[in-house]
Amino acid sequence: MKYMNFNRSCSYTCLAYMIEDYGLEYTDKDIALEMKLAYLFFIDSKNDEYFSGAMLQGKKWFDLFLNRHSYEFIENKYNKSDAVCFIKKTMRKLMIGINLNTGKHAMVYCPADTNLYRFFNPHYEKDKVADFFVYSEEELLRLLDEEVLIGYVSYNSNIKSAELDAYCHSGNFLDKYVVDIIGFCSDEHTRDEILEVKESLFAGLMLSPIPLLEFEKEEEIVKCLKKLQLDFVSALKQTSSKIKLANYINPLELNSCVRKLKDSIKNNTPPHAPL
Repeated sequence: MKYMNFNRSCSYTCLAYMIEDYGLEYTDKDIALEMKLAYLFFIDSKNDEYFSGAMLQGKKWFDLFLNRHSYEFIENKYNKSDAVCFIKKTMRKLMIGINLNTGKHAMVYCPADTNLYRFFNPHYEKDKVADFFVYSEEELLRLLDEEVLIGYVSYNSNIKSAELDAYCHSGNFLDKYVVDIIGFCSDEHTRDEILEVKESLFAGLMLSPIPLLEFEKEEEIVKCLKKLQLDFVSALKQTSSKIKLANYINPLELNSCVRKLKDSIKNNTPPHAPL
């Protein structure tokens, strides 16, 4: 059984579960280490969102691992009804986002000769939850978005190597990232305004990369990021109507931390350090 080993890793645990069928024995942690996930950062400029670590999901990111083994991740979008029709007919394991009470959760559909739909449910080993969920068609339809993204693993003998641009651009994304964080922190905001961007602006630096950097033994950077995280939490505990985050998150410390992270990206990813 495959279990989650770090925060937000449901999709990478799904990937580890799916590639078992092809003789690849990996955990989510193994995948993260092999593809150097700790050193990947990305900005979605269209939606003003900042991503890192396990927040980076889908073909673009999964292929950084899969292409090394002559596999690729295939993704297609369907409306809800067509998605269920596709699921019914397939004999492949499929990764699908399911809307649970706790939020959207990546799960793996496991084909079976039955009218019910059986899904692998990634979770931490110590969690007291089921390894598999089984849904009727009516239940599944309620749990899917109106537009459903479905992914699966496919062998491709023509793949020579993964595209490495994502590693080269991570440092540049970090430069813009820290400028945008400092810009936001320099102004006063209500607590609700800060919480509104907690996920889109702050999680990509102060939350998502930390467990992955711990896997990479980046102790100094982890200590630095955890300090920034504590400063952020401390600011949110304030009772004043407006909060200026720069009074709690030191811009000099933030810049220093990001510089160390950029150096580590350069030293641990292509083209300077081959995967």
